[in-house]
Amino acid sequence: LKIAPGTEMPLHTHRGEEMTLVLSGGFTDGNGAFERGDVEVADDSVEHRPVAMPGQPCLCLVVTDAPLRFRGPFGWMLNQWARLSS
Repeated sequence: LKIAPGTEMPLHTHRGEEMTLVLSGGFTDGNGAFERGDVEVADDSVEHRPVAMPGQPCLCLVVTDAPLRFRGPFGWMLNQWARLSS
């Protein structure tokens, strides 16, 4: 996943686990700040909207064991897309 500096990802929670390894740059969310080498593990108890830190793109390796559950105004549409893509 490559996120441009200052870009917000969609608000989401998880149906399973999501593991994110930051390869370069960094992001913040409701759980803290994550920079190069950090790993965030999120499950169905976590709802967050990652935002790439300013300066350089955030490059992450993200592994999930189930589709994400998107929230917010476009959540329904994104959930339909995620369901069809899996």
